[in-house]
Amino acid sequence: MKKLKKLVEKLNILYVEDEESSREQLSEVFNLLFQSVDTAFDGEDALAQYNNKAYDIVITDINMPKMSGLELIKKIKIQNPSQNIIIISAHNNAEYLLEAIETGVDSFIIKPLQMDQLILVLSKVSNQIYAQKLSDRYNQQLEKAIEEKTAKLAKQYITDELTGFLNRNALLKASKSLEKEQIMLLVSVDNFDSINITYGYDNGDIIIKSLANLIKNNIPNNIELYRISSDEFALVSSAKTLQEMQAIAQKLQENILQYQITFNDFSVKITVTIAIAQGDKNLIKNAYIALKEAQKIGKNRIHIYQKNSPIEVLQLRIQKYMPKLRRIIAKKYVVPYFQPIIQNRTNTIEKYECLARVIDDDGKIQSPFEFIDIAELTGMIPDITRIMIDKSFKAFVDNKYEFSINISEYDLNDGYLEEFLSKKLKQYNIDVSRVVLEVLEGISAIGAKKSLEQLMNLKRKGFSIAIDDFGVQNSNFERVHSMQVDYIKIDGSFIKNIYKDQKSYNVVKTINDFGKSIGAKIIAEYVHSQEVQDIILEVGIDYSQGYYFSKPLRELQ
Repeated sequence: MKKLKKLVEKLNILYVEDEESSREQLSEVFNLLFQSVDTAFDGEDALAQYNNKAYDIVITDINMPKMSGLELIKKIKIQNPSQNIIIISAHNNAEYLLEAIETGVDSFIIKPLQMDQLILVLSKVSNQIYAQKLSDRYNQQLEKAIEEKTAKLAKQYITDELTGFLNRNALLKASKSLEKEQIMLLVSVDNFDSINITYGYDNGDIIIKSLANLIKNNIPNNIELYRISSDEFALVSSAKTLQEMQAIAQKLQENILQYQITFNDFSVKITVTIAIAQGDKNLIKNAYIALKEAQKIGKNRIHIYQKNSPIEVLQLRIQKYMPKLRRIIAKKYVVPYFQPIIQNRTNTIEKYECLARVIDDDGKIQSPFEFIDIAELTGMIPDITRIMIDKSFKAFVDNKYEFSINISEYDLNDGYLEEFLSKKLKQYNIDVSRVVLEVLEGISAIGAKKSLEQLMNLKRKGFSIAIDDFGVQNSNFERVHSMQVDYIKIDGSFIKNIYKDQKSYNVVKTINDFGKSIGAKIIAEYVHSQEVQDIILEVGIDYSQGYYFSKPLRELQ
């Protein structure tokens, strides 16, 4: 009994019994055990009390006037399906017991009441209640811990660890729910990569943290401050005008320029470039467009976003042509056109240049120049070159002409040329001496060591090397000489006016003399008339190429 009392002494019960003497006798027993005991004389009385108070256990008789115990149980279970209920009854009828089980009672006590049975039933139900309360308490603690952890993670998700400012995630979230126009200052540290390399990344963090505090202390409270990347901050306000934000940007830039950051015996001064954008849509994108425009001009600048800027126009073109480019490459809708190169000594076709053309969605042939810059930006040039190499090799299987293919710095950077060209030579049984690789003079002038090594390896394998458009870029004569190029193609801008422009004539003659001095053959591009060809012959240039002889053709002549 002592053990039971300890188990139930904090529980509250509702005891329902229509027979007064039984109710009073058993209530005395319950009062010795439970924290509180309320009694009811029928089902209606019990339900009224139940609606006003929470009970751990309801103990009820079955047969009662007005509302039976079974009806009471059903109504209670509707309100609280988990309510613990014990039935006390003189009925030992199986039908009653089955109906009671269906209503969800926890246990039975059969009259006449026996103390051992009472203790057993109360112990069982009380243990269930204790276990449930323990489980509920654990679940509450667990839910609280989860809520706290979730809140902590949510805060970490939108907070920059180094500065404590809101981060890029917070900015993106805020930008999705803009209700009115805002103005953003995008502040970017100039040459921060160089600062990190010079002073180390740990010291770079010190610089950024110091800069963050400077920015925070020099802006009004109604401007939201974000650190959105390692070297970029965003300042956003809906309360300021464009002129006010521009003034804040200018003042901030001046303060930063005068600020000296000292750490670990070092002293550093930095500059920032600030972009300004205004609106309720595409605010972040427009700010970055303005930043890129500013950085193209120089550093330590302030630049306001203008619609239809060159970068924005380029982005729109990329969006327009990217799907088209992907289709062209996937379906190999790149085709070579062939422009003859005339041997001036014999006035015969000796070689061809293979020029890329594309088949559009209507089946028409077009020049790729309208989107070649996009192919460069998106890394698709090597895919186009591979198709050109394959189709050009196939076109020259049944003849003996030399042919040239244009190779770009993007092809050399990808490093696939040696293996791919060797594979195609074998596949089409082409003699390597017939293949000329045309590269722009920029590669020879400022090309990376790796690119130049590839070209020299290809030359050692037997490929000829031609410098294309020579004279318009860096014109590094020494580098061209050291590369031992086979052909120099003079840029058409000098050739087309050679018959009427003395400067063009002088440049062409100089390049021709230089080429002959290093053993290279010279090709004049853009020969478009008899007048031009006459001067080319007079200067003594080896080859001519241009519309005077033939435009690029789909089939070889």
